[in-house]
Amino acid sequence: MKTKSKIGPTHDTAFFDAIQAAFDKYPDIAKDYSIRHIGGVVDAMRVDLDRQVAVSNVQDGEIVTKFVDRSPDPVDPPPDPTTDPGCCEWRLRHHEWVCVEVCMVPPPT
Repeated sequence: MKTKSKIGPTHDTAFFDAIQAAFDKYPDIAKDYSIRHIGGVVDAMRVDLDRQVAVSNVQDGEIVTKFVDRSPDPVDPPPDPTTDPGCCEWRLRHHEWVCVEVCMVPPPT
């Protein structure tokens, strides 16, 4: 039996109405953005977005995402989400936008 999720525009109507107003105000910019619910994945994988950042890349036609610690590892440091232009997902924390996912897409061939 399929149950309806209590997320999205039919549940969080005030939030989505405010987002819609911003998208209507800035249509040229809005076309490049979407809204994604991450709660279920973050909870299921026990991800701590204060401590970790998602790093996504394309491998063999699939998007592969792994979560790495924000603190750099000298052997294989993750991209710096504060300076890396590849940030593709942000989260508002204490009135500050913080990168929570870095997307590395290979250049077209």
